[in-house]
Amino acid sequence: MRKFEIMMPCYNDWPSVFRLLEAIDREISNLKAQFSVIIVNDCSTEKMPKLEKKFTNIKSIKVINMKFNQGHTRSNATGIKYLSTKKEFDYL
Repeated sequence: MRKFEIMMPCYNDWPSVFRLLEAIDREISNLKAQFSVIIVNDCSTEKMPKLEKKFTNIKSIKVINMKFNQGHTRSNATGIKYLSTKKEFDYL
């Protein structure tokens, strides 16, 4: 089975992240693959609300918290580096 890692940076926009996760979960329902999500929290000043919804098609959601705000480009690079050393996947 193919493994997909979906990575997204976030800075203070948690409602949009949760809506995006719900949309992703709906869209991947017919695909024969395993999906996981990595959220790179770019040192948000707003606390991430508790993720209360259970997703049926997303296997796991992990949040990486940055110590300093780096901007979305460096956050993406940090997430890619993390994934390439810690996870096995077919597509990012």
